[in-house]
Amino acid sequence: MKSNFLRLIITFFLFPILSKAQTNKTKILILGTPHLQQIEGFKPIMLDNVINKLDTFNFDVIAVEKMSGELLNDIKSRRDNSFDGITKGRFGAEFLKLADTVQTTKKITFLDAEKNILVLKNKKELTTSDRKELLFSFLAITDLPSAALQYMYINDKALFKSDFEKYITGIIEKKIASHNEYYSLAASLAKREKINQLYPIDNLEDESLLFKYYPNFIKDYKDNSSPLNNLNELPIYQKLSHLTKESIQSNDLSELYSFFNSKTYKNQDYDSQWKIWLNTNFPSGSDLGRFSLWEMRNLQITANIMKVVSRSAGKKVLVIIGASHSSFIEKYLSNIEFVEVLKYE
Repeated sequence: MKSNFLRLIITFFLFPILSKAQTNKTKILILGTPHLQQIEGFKPIMLDNVINKLDTFNFDVIAVEKMSGELLNDIKSRRDNSFDGITKGRFGAEFLKLADTVQTTKKITFLDAEKNILVLKNKKELTTSDRKELLFSFLAITDLPSAALQYMYINDKALFKSDFEKYITGIIEKKIASHNEYYSLAASLAKREKINQLYPIDNLEDESLLFKYYPNFIKDYKDNSSPLNNLNELPIYQKLSHLTKESIQSNDLSELYSFFNSKTYKNQDYDSQWKIWLNTNFPSGSDLGRFSLWEMRNLQITANIMKVVSRSAGKKVLVIIGASHSSFIEKYLSNIEFVEVLKYE
């Protein structure tokens, strides 16, 4: 009797806490995006209505399709030439080189930079000098998009006085002018929302591992590619091409983003571009390897998103990523008890 009474008392006092925990979910929107640099005639003004719509969600955190400095340095430390496509290619080389240059010139280590970022980005009010220090700290950990965001916050560019600082700002200005989704979309929205960092959540090891495990994959593809031929002629991609042209002509990518994030596009893109690998029957099995490693990459991305969530519980998180990832990541996130997957439509 006494134990039942105690159980009742504990339940009575814990119920409000449990109820709050159940309702205080972390809300995540996976925004599928085209790779803007690949759209001929793209201009940032075309994103105005997309950014206005995203602004209504009041996001606390924004994540982008980039690998973290920890992962890039880990891959580099392996000295495995299977991963040269990352460490010596466009996904890693410029970030690693810039980080090394900043660490040497500013006499700052990776860990020191991480500590600086943790202290500075959580200040209620950042001075211009704080933002300059943050900028170089982000560069020291390979986070060029977040450094560019800090540069966008700084109105007085005369703050960058030395030849080295002018060299760095020249690189940043070129990146911002390149009009990809890091700068034209993620950083522009982050500045509006007064967010100070763009979290990297990608993992691009899948392609390197594919060619490590299946060095003859390209030959397999050419010898057995009949089911994969003419993908661009499928109705879903014809519609996408037509919608892209219309969006460029109207100077507004709103409809394009709505289509990329529709259930129709996600389902048909999965069937056309990914499920097909389960039916190609390459004798070597490299087609199943391709599909498996794509699943691996998306699982790793989801794990990286949850790493961000672990420091942002109960907040609203925006993940900006190539549209073909969306259906996979949403599927995984929907199985996590305290996560609510938001819809862009």
